[in-house]
Amino acid sequence: MKKWIAVLFVFGVVASVSACSVPGAEETKAEMNIEAEPLDQRGKQEQKGEETAEKEQKNDEGQNDGQGMTKVFSDLMALKLPEGLEAQSSGSTNSKLIYTDKANQVKLEMLHDPEQLVTDEGIDMGRLKMRGIFEQQYEGVKLEWLKDETQQVHGKHIAINEVIVPSKAGDTYHLVAWAELDGAFLEITFTCPADVKGEWQNAVHEMIESIQM
Repeated sequence: MKKWIAVLFVFGVVASVSACSVPGAEETKAEMNIEAEPLDQRGKQEQKGEETAEKEQKNDEGQNDGQGMTKVFSDLMALKLPEGLEAQSSGSTNSKLIYTDKANQVKLEMLHDPEQLVTDEGIDMGRLKMRGIFEQQYEGVKLEWLKDETQQVHGKHIAINEVIVPSKAGDTYHLVAWAELDGAFLEITFTCPADVKGEWQNAVHEMIESIQM
């Protein structure tokens, strides 16, 4: 009988020790989880913050400054875009921006080529060369030239070729401008059907005259 009492006593002690140790272990795990959660949460918040900053940086490109001017090419240039044009993500890159109207009849492209170095003084000479290239491109077609000159806008030379290109499918209004931006070549091309030229021509001229670099 004494032996059984002794055995039961030993089991009772072991059970008591086990019962005391288990909650402690669970508390330790709980503490570890409590400590891990804020770190994990901070990591998610930091990642979310980085993604937000990246989105904001992308959204800064081509955004209106609140005064009717749109900053482009990492704020190297600002200009007043014609109303009715929307930025297109398809085809646009860090060095090329595309805008169209809802009907995709009107198109504005801006290209900045950092590898093609030019000077502001050389823009007028480049205009003559570009006209020759344009005429060669449409060889055999009688072009209607509206403007072929170099303007000075806010201290920068901007060469302009404005022309109507006849076609059996319908005449097209072209305005092409060249300039130097940050030491490299800048090209702005606007095209639309010639029969809607009157709706856009003044706005395009205002856009060119608004350019600030």
